[in-house]
Amino acid sequence: MSEHALEVLEVSNGSTHVFAGVYAANDGFFAEIHEQRDGSIRRLGKSDVLPTQESAVAWIQSRPWFKHSAA
Repeated sequence: MSEHALEVLEVSNGSTHVFAGVYAANDGFFAEIHEQRDGSIRRLGKSDVLPTQESAVAWIQSRPWFKHSAA
């Protein structure tokens, strides 16, 4: 598994910054979404293993934090 994101998506809304990354895993890809607010970061969601990088990006874009953004 790679520790570096293959793709990163970000949205900001005032003091809240939400970012997501797509990562390669041994058997596919996965995505994680994090929120940064007031200097702290917390994970909002993580996908299951997905078959393609494009499906991981689609998973991110279907989440509420990215659904209505131009990410």
